[in-house]
Amino acid sequence: MIGGQRPNVVVLVSSNTGRYIRPYGISTVHTPSAERLAGEGVLFENSFCTSPVAGPSRAALFTGRYPHSVGMLGKTSAWAGFRLSPEAAHAAHHFKGLGYETMLLGEANEIAGPDCPDAYYDGAGFDTRAPESRRLPANDLNTEMPAVLDARKEPQKPFYLQICTQEMRAGLLRNQGASSAGKKPAVPRGNSAALQEAAARLDEGLGHVLNVLDERGLTEKTLLVFTTDHGVRMPGEQMNLYDRGLGVFLIMRYPGFFEPARRYPTLVSNVDVLPTLLEAAGASPSEEIEGRSLFPLLRGQSGGERERIFAEQTFHTSYAPKRCVRTERCKYIFNFCGKRFDELYDLKKDPGEMQNLSRSFSELYDDMGRPFGTENLTGYNGDLFGPCYYGGAKDPQWEDVRQNLAEELAQWMKDTGDPILDGPVASPRFYEKIDWLKKHKQCTLQKQ
Repeated sequence: MIGGQRPNVVVLVSSNTGRYIRPYGISTVHTPSAERLAGEGVLFENSFCTSPVAGPSRAALFTGRYPHSVGMLGKTSAWAGFRLSPEAAHAAHHFKGLGYETMLLGEANEIAGPDCPDAYYDGAGFDTRAPESRRLPANDLNTEMPAVLDARKEPQKPFYLQICTQEMRAGLLRNQGASSAGKKPAVPRGNSAALQEAAARLDEGLGHVLNVLDERGLTEKTLLVFTTDHGVRMPGEQMNLYDRGLGVFLIMRYPGFFEPARRYPTLVSNVDVLPTLLEAAGASPSEEIEGRSLFPLLRGQSGGERERIFAEQTFHTSYAPKRCVRTERCKYIFNFCGKRFDELYDLKKDPGEMQNLSRSFSELYDDMGRPFGTENLTGYNGDLFGPCYYGGAKDPQWEDVRQNLAEELAQWMKDTGDPILDGPVASPRFYEKIDWLKKHKQCTLQKQ
């Protein structure tokens, strides 16, 4: 809280956008509203999500806790079945407890995905949800945002408004080429226009948000956050733990309190957003929140800087468990699928993460074309993550770095109660499917 007054809070989160807006160096895309916001607010150059999957990433964004800590190991769609654990407090719940009126525009994928019942929203903390269809085209913010503000029951209260748009989520990007090391993602002809049009529509929606706040005299009273869930839908950009899948844009504006046109190079995780907003509202984040507040940094004080970020992937369309730790210089990824293996990248010399400094991945990849199912005969006698098949760093000078990052990753998993440390994790629908198969006699299960 600044000056004894709690700000209104507006969070606009898009789908699948990564850093594909002009303030992050994508000169071919037309996003003037994002440029305006960056000029009036603060931009985090090295912001990362905690998962390359929408539901888990948004769960971290809106709970301040890592996806596995709140039971969100995969999508919230009806066929996948993942849901926030009962004890996970959503941002709307926190702000409602602080005396805010809470509103949602669009579909909150961290709560309910496609085909999920409205009852999933019960207890999340929202006073108002709109539109009825849940899906919200960004252009509709021109009418939907004024409507939800006009319908407020207690206008004397500050408000928390969460806006979720889907412009970049549609299946626009098929058969994309992978980016080369150190270069911006290549967008082949045929899809380039569709991608840029989607980004322009998203930016138009941001423009509506800025205009509504201006027209109602709310700009100076509102902390506005503009971000996305994970990378864009291109091979190598999404569904992995490389920077291309984890890097996201993050811009915050609070006129008169956050220095305008400021760019922060510090590492930031989207798990840090909620504790930042709570501190701005005068609340102390609870002990359960695992992110760290950026508020001191935004106020020109020391604190909030990270030396590393962590991320995870467990389920998407299939079970592909991975965990990673990233520092300013290096990225370490541990793959828990099949024959376990690790990856190590020198981000200073190899920002595209093309040259793995660990032995096993290249050897397994060369043998099979995919890093599963082949035993790496170099062996490893340690037990950082249980039995695995890798032979350490290719160059001995990197072995201490690899060992230290592996230990840091293991400690983070232990500290946050990562269930994968106890073995493979079943999806919520797994046992239902087994029961269905048994009833329909499609398989025979032998008792052990």
